[in-house]
Amino acid sequence: MSEVVDLAVAQREAARIAAMADIADVRLFDATLHFDRFPDESNAMTWQLEMEPSVSYHDGADFFILEIKYEVVIQEIIDGSTAKEDDTADLAKISFKLGSLYTLESANRARPEPPELDSFAKTMGTMALYPYAREFVQNMTSRMGLPPLTLATFRLPFPDLTVAPKEPDDAKRRSAAPRKRTTKKASASK
Repeated sequence: MSEVVDLAVAQREAARIAAMADIADVRLFDATLHFDRFPDESNAMTWQLEMEPSVSYHDGADFFILEIKYEVVIQEIIDGSTAKEDDTADLAKISFKLGSLYTLESANRARPEPPELDSFAKTMGTMALYPYAREFVQNMTSRMGLPPLTLATFRLPFPDLTVAPKEPDDAKRRSAAPRKRTTKKASASK
């Protein structure tokens, strides 16, 4: 449940960056393809995907770079109808890194903070680059002689906003300044 709360916090932090960032360019930074063998046509295939986002930003700059490392492992399901780890054999691995340049429209706004940029990378930035990753994987699997692999749609879990983030533990609370709790009212921006 804390992951859902963390996601809700990350989405709120990312929203400020999304309001001032615009994607200007997407590039392939690195790619490695490894093909072991052709699959047995009578066996089904499965895949696993791992993503690792990171952000490069220099204080005061009017841009930042989002990089995401992807690793797709394509496996053959051996003599079975379920994808258990013991019942699979690796066929191919596609590792690549995509980078995107984001420009910042920061007139009259505070500069981005590292936690906000990290939250943006893990949420909205990952969603923005994912279609490029899907296209690359589909193209590369086809060129490798495998059935073209279309990765599933990337979805962030919908956070339950009725669950409030937990208070820090007592040790952290004692060292932090006291906080007031007030209901924030919407105000018109100037």
